[in-house]
Amino acid sequence: MSVGLIIAMTLRQWGHIDACLDDDANVETVDGDPRRAELARDIRGAGADQLTRETPGVPGARSWPPPDTIVRPKLTIAQWLLTIDVLESWAATCDRMGHHDTAARRREVRELILARLRAHGVRPPGDGANQ
Repeated sequence: MSVGLIIAMTLRQWGHIDACLDDDANVETVDGDPRRAELARDIRGAGADQLTRETPGVPGARSWPPPDTIVRPKLTIAQWLLTIDVLESWAATCDRMGHHDTAARRREVRELILARLRAHGVRPPGDGANQ
């Protein structure tokens, strides 16, 4: 079993992760790597399980906290590594589509994750800090 790492961020930042993972899982399911698609779905599920809250008065229903709430998702190193790859891939797609603000926000989240991984001694493949 792989050790988990908690990285604090706002729910708004997690929203960028969730959206990119959703897109990536859909693309990989149709025309790509089914294992990558499954891992992306697992990460989204872990986030939803950890970050949503019981909806008062509605048994079994869950809701997300407000966007500026600090959340602390715990993922394995492998899950965080896929997350930074997916964020960069979809940020590049946003740039190609002219959505430069969204691309920048996704890269900011990616850099937050990279900084925390580096602080824990993890050096992702291709990481400029490896040089």
